[in-house]
Amino acid sequence: MTKTIQWPAGEFTLQAAVDLNVGVTQAAIRKKLAEEITAKFIIQTQKGDKKIKGKFQAVKPAGPNEN
Repeated sequence: MTKTIQWPAGEFTLQAAVDLNVGVTQAAIRKKLAEEITAKFIIQTQKGDKKIKGKFQAVKPAGPNEN
């Protein structure tokens, strides 16, 4: 079963996406995030490192058949 992943509004961190999607593993969210970045539905607005968390933003709404 494929679960739909919801992305937080505006700029968000990976942890915010994990918190919003209770019951979905962080690994699944990371995988979907990578797919969405490749498809240019989400962009990375801030590169992260050990001190700073990376930030992302949805730029295109997902289509009706997108998860």
